[in-house]
Amino acid sequence: MAESRMNNVGDIKKRFLQLHPVNATSGGTYSFKNGLPLIKFDISSSMMPLLLDGGALRLSGVLTALQGAAGTTQLTNTDLNFLDGLAGINQMIESITISSKRLNSVLERITNYYRLVPSITSGMNGVKDFETRLAHFAGQHATNALTRPSLNVYNAYDRNGTVLAANQVGQPFSTPLYAGLFQSGQDIDLSTVSGTGGLVIEILLRSDVGTIFGAGAAANQASYQVKDLVLTCPVYEMGGQAAAQQQSAVNQFNFNTWSSMFQTINTSASVIAMTPGLGRVSSCLINFITASDLGNQNFNSCRLGAVGEFRQLRWSKNGALFPLQYRQQTVDQQNNNVAKVDATAPQSFHTYNLNTDMYRTYLEALTTDRYNKVRNTLQAYNSWSGGSTDRTQNSGRDGITPQTCEGIGILYDSYGSGTNFQNVVWSIEGNWSADNQLRVNATPTDLVNSINGTAATAQAAVIFFLNKNTLLLSQNGIDVQR
Repeated sequence: MAESRMNNVGDIKKRFLQLHPVNATSGGTYSFKNGLPLIKFDISSSMMPLLLDGGALRLSGVLTALQGAAGTTQLTNTDLNFLDGLAGINQMIESITISSKRLNSVLERITNYYRLVPSITSGMNGVKDFETRLAHFAGQHATNALTRPSLNVYNAYDRNGTVLAANQVGQPFSTPLYAGLFQSGQDIDLSTVSGTGGLVIEILLRSDVGTIFGAGAAANQASYQVKDLVLTCPVYEMGGQAAAQQQSAVNQFNFNTWSSMFQTINTSASVIAMTPGLGRVSSCLINFITASDLGNQNFNSCRLGAVGEFRQLRWSKNGALFPLQYRQQTVDQQNNNVAKVDATAPQSFHTYNLNTDMYRTYLEALTTDRYNKVRNTLQAYNSWSGGSTDRTQNSGRDGITPQTCEGIGILYDSYGSGTNFQNVVWSIEGNWSADNQLRVNATPTDLVNSINGTAATAQAAVIFFLNKNTLLLSQNGIDVQR
């Protein structure tokens, strides 16, 4: 609960907004193939202070999976169709744009949203979280295979097990929006006098190829549509003395925004460098995927891939080590090409070469606080069974085999000011092993993880910066400090 609500409980009334898209279609259906791929919500302004609790905002609706060139036939229960388990329904979202109506400008625009969500959810939730509340929220699971019933089995059957035509129910969902603006922990004033003057939320849907994947999806031209969309959020109406104080003061609204950038790496020793143009960077997250998978419906475009095995990682600012004054290295890296020789234990020595320091900084980047406890995470699950070590760079891409949930990250500031990358170069230097040796029965077998410059091995690095922003809101207008 925000400080303004805590101090003025007697002057505040809580109610819920239930909003439908303002660009409603005739059938209320949105899709990439047969409808409108843009969903637009308008959160109205108020003359009196009206506080929106963004952390409790939900996007609800029903997703229906279809097949065929026309996209009008329901899927069967035997096809290999999957969603990314860590993203669930969020795999269908390409980008989210949030704008202030009073300022008439964008507050936050998140591209590659479908790859941001799995990093957040896998880092901050454990297996039991996925199989309970997240599964109910948005069809999310710790393994991709469990998403198959969400797409295939929500049908009506007769007593012989035959799918009845035109009776597909679809997958209901109710998911939060993982925008930095909504997850900043501070209420958003919608007032035209002391706040943003209302908000406009635009959600751009992804292509069918990028959303539903698997051998069945590619063979049957699987597609999807969403309907019955509703945006719900609690708001708090301020009145009396509390409202007067809110409107007369200069109110400071601190919030975070995610910015996304994209690079490709082609060798096992690669440098990624850029000028982000952001003045108060709190943290950075990076996840990887084989670049050719992004346009192939056979494979999962949300996969947080394993890119070989890290030997070392160097974070830099203008070429100097920052914020770590050392290179992150794997444990026992000198043994990277030595297989365990015990024939009774068919596993690679690499299983024990854990990137503990890299996992630590990755979780710090997610929590934005090196002292904050991570109570649940899939990183504990992300071991041999989770597919993070001794897997090829293409592991877990088909929906059948265990997926990976790897990533790297760094916390730049835990005290509130952020780090300036406005006009300076941000860079990382990574070194990956060329191959891993996996013991299969009694014979060591090389699993090639080399990034050798070919199209088949090139890796896409999706980079997310979390930037701090401040709005100064008053009767005289809005001052944005990014």
